[in-house]
Amino acid sequence: MIAEFIDAYSDDQIYLELIEKLVNDHPVESNVPDSIKYSSFCRLWIVMMVGSIEMIIKKWANLEPMMFDIASYFEKGSNEERLERLYKAFEIRGLKPDRECFDDYLGCKYIRNAYVHGEWNENQRNYVADKGFPSTTMSFTPEHYERVKKSYYHLMNGLGTANAMNSLIKSKSGG
Repeated sequence: MIAEFIDAYSDDQIYLELIEKLVNDHPVESNVPDSIKYSSFCRLWIVMMVGSIEMIIKKWANLEPMMFDIASYFEKGSNEERLERLYKAFEIRGLKPDRECFDDYLGCKYIRNAYVHGEWNENQRNYVADKGFPSTTMSFTPEHYERVKKSYYHLMNGLGTANAMNSLIKSKSGG
């Protein structure tokens, strides 16, 4: 069941990348103000990225004893605590996590929550603004879009590397 959603998020990521290029190269659509285009791109990407990262953690970590620390992302705690556990899981594997990418992911998670649920938690809105993202879902820029994508790729690459390391360890131990 989880594979269906992983596939869907992967398709969304591919098509969002293509759509940006198509829109920006289109003779009419390219004239739409960046604040409109990139706010839409960012909102869609953020919803996709949070769902995608959480599905990958469920798929790869929850059933693997050597990935218990990554799976601990889903244990009780604040969003900050949960993300800190994931950061430390990357760090312990020598993956050199980028604090800014993790902070941006947390900001994206808060933006996603506001967008999906139709209201802001003011503490989360303040965190988002403190990290340099707009405090409204209608004011994103191309630079924000690049940051959002960088955060996504950093976390996904780390999760992929952790999964590959786990698979290698299992194969070497006969598991």
